[in-house]
Amino acid sequence: MNKICKIFIAIIVFASISGATKAQENKTDKEQQIKSQKIAFFTEKIGLTPAEAEKFWPVYNDYWAIKNNIIAERKEKMSYFAENSNKMSQAELTEYADKYIKYEGQLAELLNEYHIKFKMILPIEKVMRIYQADYEFKTYLLKKIKDSGKENE
Repeated sequence: MNKICKIFIAIIVFASISGATKAQENKTDKEQQIKSQKIAFFTEKIGLTPAEAEKFWPVYNDYWAIKNNIIAERKEKMSYFAENSNKMSQAELTEYADKYIKYEGQLAELLNEYHIKFKMILPIEKVMRIYQADYEFKTYLLKKIKDSGKENE
């Protein structure tokens, strides 16, 4: 391979890596923005004092880390099912149906476990505000996405 081809390949590889790195940075920036918005949103909606926030956020972040793992695993299994269900035996279909229920059960158990933890660090009215804020934040994000789509039209 001549020197020009090697340089050209190196430029393409560098550009690809730079593009991938930039895309990852943009994703990380957006994730950080959402996380910051969520903290502000929740702190206001729940009415957390600084002392409560100091105890609440590590517990809440642990809850979401575990929840996200369960959801990711469920999504992976259900995506596989969606792509392959027409080729599956009755036993495999039953297995995937049971797995789905298992994930839903894990989410319910997780919520129950963390409900107890939340009650140990916050008054019950603020615990209920967590659940309300979770719902309202999803609605808030969906509205922002919808509104940003209108701006691009």
